[in-house]
Amino acid sequence: MANSRRRRISPGIPLTDAHRTLFASVQKRGAQSVCFFNNKGGVGKTTLVANLGAELSLNFEARVLVVDADPQCNLTQYVLGDEEVLETYNNSNDPESVYSVIRPLSLGKGYGTNLPIRQSEAFGFDIIIGDPRLALQEDLLASDWKDARGGGMRGIRTTFVFADLVSKAKDLKYDFILFDMGPSLGAINRSVLLAMDFFVVPMSIDVFSSWAIRNIGNTINIWQRELKTGIALAEDPAELESIDRTRTIRFLGYVTQQHRERTEEDADLDVVESDEASETRRKRIVQAYEEISEKFPEQISDSLGRFLDCVEINPFLGNVRHLGSLAPKSQSQHSPMISVRGTGRFVQSRKQAREIYRDIARRYLENLEKFLR
Repeated sequence: MANSRRRRISPGIPLTDAHRTLFASVQKRGAQSVCFFNNKGGVGKTTLVANLGAELSLNFEARVLVVDADPQCNLTQYVLGDEEVLETYNNSNDPESVYSVIRPLSLGKGYGTNLPIRQSEAFGFDIIIGDPRLALQEDLLASDWKDARGGGMRGIRTTFVFADLVSKAKDLKYDFILFDMGPSLGAINRSVLLAMDFFVVPMSIDVFSSWAIRNIGNTINIWQRELKTGIALAEDPAELESIDRTRTIRFLGYVTQQHRERTEEDADLDVVESDEASETRRKRIVQAYEEISEKFPEQISDSLGRFLDCVEINPFLGNVRHLGSLAPKSQSQHSPMISVRGTGRFVQSRKQAREIYRDIARRYLENLEKFLR
């Protein structure tokens, strides 16, 4: 109750006529499912999903459903208040969550009938919360994948468990269905990716993101090809008539997370350097990051270009700058960065966050609109 009495901060920048027209153009084409995925961790994925979802919900007034498909449940902890998290997970042995979606299938009962949706008032969107028990279904999804590749209907049905979720969510007339995922190329993420219309890759500016891009492109391509073969071999794929079996996931774009420049305090304390040597080393590190960043567009084109069937698309959606203590403040308040309560330095940081997420939302909608023409 104390939280409800606090003064709420407006989520910020008013929409222009151009923004309204762009959103209306995308909205009339129906709900789109998008997952945010990178098999490398620490790239700001969960923060991006939560804050882009809030921007679309609070400012564009879109109907957004966010699904926490990461067994670590970081998005759920961010979006729900502390009391709600404790009430949900501490006082219940079987909370309604993303695990509730797959559990009936694992018991041989087929797909569930209802989606366990709840609302996040602060972020403005609906959410299917995460559940650590989702990791227990990794073996089921992995073993049934072998059956799916050979045309077995049980395996195909299991693989499409998240596609069924998406189908039900589209029937509920959401504008956007956003999935947060863990950093792996395991069976859970395979089922999510094969259910999506689009995927977005959050990235940090480092050499490991370059490797991750190659992993993602090669792996998704193999998965799609193997599933297509399995469906072609299936005796009665019409059993899955409510699911779009011809779906081919497409690459909507990538978002970079700006690195925080390393300082002398970050250096090995056992190494004593002169001021000149320290400055030379710092410049060398910064230059290396810049060189990596400059190579990203070419690497994206080489590894993920096969998922871009629209030549007009600019896959770069934006750069999330380092905003100091705004992100941890946002997490502690369980509030999006665009409406964090705070004065002083938080005013300027909040303004920057509003500009960042408005720009990402605009490019996100522009790319969707081009794909959907």
